[in-house]
Amino acid sequence: MLRLGKEPELTGRIVESGNSQYNSARREFNTYFNKFPRVVVFAQKNQDVVNAIRWARYNKVPIRMRSGRHSYEGLSVVNGGIVIDVSDMQQVDVNRKRGTATVQAGIRGGALNSALWEEGLVVPVGLCPTTGIAGVTLGGGHSILSRPYGLTLDHLVDIEMVNADGRIIHANATQNKDLFWALRGGGGGNFGVCTNFRFRTHPIETVGFVEIGWDLNDLEAVLRTWQDYTVPGANERLTVTLGITNGRQSTQSKSAKQQSQVGFPILMQGVFLGSVKELRQVLQPILRAGSPRKVVIERIPWIESVRLVAKTTPTKPYPFKSVGPYVFHRLPKSGISTIRRFIESPPTSGVSVFLHGLGGAVAKVPNRATAYYYRRALYNMTPSATWNTQEEANRGIRWVENFRREMLPFTKGVYVNTPDLKIKNWQQAYFGGNFERLTRVKAQYDPKNIFHFPQSIPPARR
Repeated sequence: MLRLGKEPELTGRIVESGNSQYNSARREFNTYFNKFPRVVVFAQKNQDVVNAIRWARYNKVPIRMRSGRHSYEGLSVVNGGIVIDVSDMQQVDVNRKRGTATVQAGIRGGALNSALWEEGLVVPVGLCPTTGIAGVTLGGGHSILSRPYGLTLDHLVDIEMVNADGRIIHANATQNKDLFWALRGGGGGNFGVCTNFRFRTHPIETVGFVEIGWDLNDLEAVLRTWQDYTVPGANERLTVTLGITNGRQSTQSKSAKQQSQVGFPILMQGVFLGSVKELRQVLQPILRAGSPRKVVIERIPWIESVRLVAKTTPTKPYPFKSVGPYVFHRLPKSGISTIRRFIESPPTSGVSVFLHGLGGAVAKVPNRATAYYYRRALYNMTPSATWNTQEEANRGIRWVENFRREMLPFTKGVYVNTPDLKIKNWQQAYFGGNFERLTRVKAQYDPKNIFHFPQSIPPARR
C-alpha cells in the first residue's frame, strides 16, 4: 500500500503551462481535442514513472498515460491532471538466442519495424508508423501480418508495469498471470503504466506485396470478392486491407488515409508470405472483380512493404472521428448497399471506410484465453470522417455514428483501440464475455481506481 509523507518530486523531462514546449506537449494526434493538463512528464526511465504516479496521488490529480498520442477520443490527455508520456523511452534489445525483443513502451510502430529489420526480424504491429507500441499492443494489434502470425499481443512474453502504488511489477505466464491475461486486450491505461514489453519475434526477409486500385463503381463486385480472403479456409499467409473513399478530401485531410487513394477510391493492399507466382494464383478472383485500374504484384523486402502500407495512413495530426466494429459474416447485399450509400452522401469533404482482414492465426486463440475477445471476426471495419470547420465536424461525427448504428445488423463488438464515447453499452462492445473478469483483475491491482477515465474498466465491487 502506498504511504505518502512529503510531496514526491517529479523527475524526467517536465513540461508545465508557460513552458515554450507546453502546446506541443499537450497536443494529441486527433486535433479535434484541445485539453490543458497541469503537467506533462516525459519519462526517461522507470523511476520517472514511479515518481509521477506518487506525485499525482499526493496531489490528488487525475492521471493519463501516453505512448503515441493516437487515442481516438483524446483519452491520453486530461484537463488539470498529469500526463505520463513514455515516448522518450524507445530502446530495443534483441536476444537472438531466445528469439525475443525487449522493447521500451514509447517506441512507435515504424521505428520498431526498422530496428527489428536490421536484425532480420519482425513483431507484427499496426499499419500506422506513428502509433505508439504500448496502445497498439494492450488493445490487440491488427497488422498486415495478422493472418499468419496473429495479433501483436499474441507475441507478448513479459510486461513490465508500474502499478498504482508506484511499484514496478512484471506480468507473464508465471508472475501475475491474471494481470498478464488482462493486459493482453484490456486496453491501455486501465491497470498501470507499462514501461517494457518482451515479444516473440519471427525471422523475415522478402514478402509478396499486392496493391490494386478500382473506381467506386466497382464497389459491390470488389467487396463481395475481397471478403473471401478473410474467411476460414482462405490462404492464411495473405493478409489484406481495403480502403474505400469518396475520392475527395478536405484541406486538412491531406495526410489522412484518403490522400493516397486519390484516383483510386477503392484500394486493396496485402502482404503474402510466399512466392509471387503463388500470390498471383491466390489473387485471380479479386483481379477479375470489376475493372482494376492499377495492379502491382511483386516480391520486395519486408521493410519496403511496411513503407508502402504506411503511405495509406495519416502521418501528421488532423481532426477526425472514427470507430471500428467487427464483421463476423460476409456482408449481404443490403450491408454493401449501406456502405455505398454512406460513401456517396458524405457530410464533409473527407470520409472513408477501412477494412482490415483478420482470421487465420488470430482466430486460433480462444476468446477467453486473453482479454481480446473478438477472435472469430473476419475483419475490422472502420468508418472515418475529417473536416475543416466546426460545422463540418458536427456533421462528420454524426456521419460516423449513423454509419455504426446502421451497420449494427451486420457487425458485432468494437475494437477497444478505436473507442467511441457515444457507445452506451461499451463494456459489451469492447470486451464481450471478458468484461466481468477484467473488473475482478482491476479490483486486485487497482482497487481504488486510481487509473480511471471515460469508459475505463471499473474495479469489481467486493
